[in-house]
Amino acid sequence: MRTITFVFFFLVLVQTALSQTDKKEVDITTAVMEQYRSLGPKTISGFHWLPNQRFVHSGENDDLLVRNMDGDTLHHLQLSAINEGLNDYNGDTLPRLRIAEVADGKVFLSGKRMFFSMNPDGSELQQVLTYPENAENITFHASSISVTYTVGPNVFYKSSGSPERQVTNHTVESEVSAGIAIHRSEFGIRNGLFWSEDGKMIGFYEMDESDVTDYPLADYSTIPGEPRPLKYPMAGQTSHTARVGIYDTTRDTTYYLKTTGPKDQYYTNFTFSPDGKKAYIAIVNRGQDKMQLNAYNAGTGAFEKTLFTEEDEAYVEPERPPIFLKDGRFLWFSERDGFDHLYLYKADGTMISQVTSGNFDVLDYHGQVDGGILVEVVEGLMSEALAIADLNTGKLRKLTKDESSFSVSFDSESKLFLVREQSMTLANDVYLMNVKGKKVLNLVEADDPLTEYQMGDIELPVLEASEGTKLQGRLIKPHDFDPDMKYPVIVYVYGGPHAQMITNNRTAGAPLWMFHAANRGYVIFTVDGRGSGHRGLAFEQSPFRNLGDVEMEDQLAGVDYLKTLPYVDSTKMAVHGWSYGGFMTTSLMLRQPGVFGVGVAGGPVTDWSLYEIMYTERYMDTPLENPEGFEKAKLNQYVENLQGDLLLIHGLDDNVVVPQHSYSLLESFVDAGVQVDFFVYPGHPHNVRGKDRIHLMTKVLDYIDLHLE
Repeated sequence: MRTITFVFFFLVLVQTALSQTDKKEVDITTAVMEQYRSLGPKTISGFHWLPNQRFVHSGENDDLLVRNMDGDTLHHLQLSAINEGLNDYNGDTLPRLRIAEVADGKVFLSGKRMFFSMNPDGSELQQVLTYPENAENITFHASSISVTYTVGPNVFYKSSGSPERQVTNHTVESEVSAGIAIHRSEFGIRNGLFWSEDGKMIGFYEMDESDVTDYPLADYSTIPGEPRPLKYPMAGQTSHTARVGIYDTTRDTTYYLKTTGPKDQYYTNFTFSPDGKKAYIAIVNRGQDKMQLNAYNAGTGAFEKTLFTEEDEAYVEPERPPIFLKDGRFLWFSERDGFDHLYLYKADGTMISQVTSGNFDVLDYHGQVDGGILVEVVEGLMSEALAIADLNTGKLRKLTKDESSFSVSFDSESKLFLVREQSMTLANDVYLMNVKGKKVLNLVEADDPLTEYQMGDIELPVLEASEGTKLQGRLIKPHDFDPDMKYPVIVYVYGGPHAQMITNNRTAGAPLWMFHAANRGYVIFTVDGRGSGHRGLAFEQSPFRNLGDVEMEDQLAGVDYLKTLPYVDSTKMAVHGWSYGGFMTTSLMLRQPGVFGVGVAGGPVTDWSLYEIMYTERYMDTPLENPEGFEKAKLNQYVENLQGDLLLIHGLDDNVVVPQHSYSLLESFVDAGVQVDFFVYPGHPHNVRGKDRIHLMTKVLDYIDLHLE
């Protein structure tokens, strides 16, 4: 029997002087659609720093406010007035103009495929750029007043007052695409176009998928339906190949980095040096256990030097490019000592020192201050802190005291930074802080709209895994909780690498549908088990080559904890999760039969050999290298174990966890004569978004209501 140690307990009462019966009901439509709309706390959007200790942000009705450090509004620019000034360019109004960038004292706005510039006081408003209606991946460079984008498989460039230039020349038939995120957006890759600081160079990723197997998705919105094949490399199969190009805008020339090595290696974390003369790529081998940070001549593409190499017996996972300081040195994020820390290097790749150290992860770097750097670090199991790390000694000077979550925008000129702070007791405070940790201007002290609703209490127990590791839990009670009653339980699970479900904000990271579900008469429970993020490399790598094993152990530790609670009916427990959580839900129902009476698995991975290579091979190696791990995690062999009711849900257009995962498992259920339920969402990819999500969550909760009696 696993021993549970109740290490920490934290209770938050979400109520006002009004009784719960006087408050609004958290219905499913409100919970799904309004969490980040009407029920989101007041905040500031579109924030950008201006010269001379000023800043601009969006106000009500998308008006623009230019303010100073005293909080004075220097200019209130009404959207309607701005639109009137744009009629000559546009012919009608421009709804929801947004601030694209600030540079050289100008504010740049975007809307309807156009960019405009104006002075912060609203004067000298003029159109500076347009781009085609079918353009995608639009990336604007304000200082050079230029834009780069993709149309179809090609990259294009346009500067103010000049005609469009085509950077690459690929046909659709060639199955080569440029300027897009590659490697299925792993390794922190989110885009495929990169500006040099001066705007004269554009780096871009290029991907050749001609050797990748077509996966047979289809479009069923037409009569008849039409094939819409997806390039999808599964674990162990042939992947796409890639290369990295550079376009020199001054010479109107395109060339490629002269890389060497296997065709299927990964090109990650591209960046230019501050002067634009060098380009950097972190190259990861197919096995993902070795990374080389390489420097190239940005003017020719010639290889110059491997600055350093990192290796790990399990995997390396670079997710951020070099961060250059004002003096030419750079910082590098690495987990080489077991936690994600910053290392300081000379420009030639000589390591100077490890800047931060300790049993915590550095979450983010926000800027350079005199003698140090502003960083965001993990604080405990679910909180963060802002600190300045001394570049010479590595000593951390914390700027924040309360346990909270933060986001930051730093201004190197004013040495001030905008902070958005949230916690269990703080809906959203927005303020300016100086490098000494003093708040110099409060901008928002938001009330929480959720205080008007029937919200159950949140408890935050800390459990222990089988080997003693602390695990953060979250438990949500009904708003009318009665300690003398017995409540059924819904366990929500994700469980995959990096994910952290429980965070220090007003709902402890819980979506509002969980409070609606609790008010139906359930206790809602989640635990961040081993493998989840921000707990160090050993914690994250615990599931390596055996996905599902330790994650199930930790979910069962949560079940054991729930059984100690006098108000929990442990004979009535359901489990629900999506994606990796769908894999976990199905695994728990089939590999730990009898623990849960009901399971609802959305977009589940059911066989890791069917999942994409970058993710799967990092955490499982290939099917040939790790046949035992793949076989053990293959869920179709456990279908006869099912006890209780299981609903599988899949988006018909799922391009992440392709529908074959559910289809193949269903075939095994049919072959075994075991009944199971299945629902498809036509037209939806991996997640069900928009108004249809109301239908999804209604189906999930109604299914649990029906079968957990």
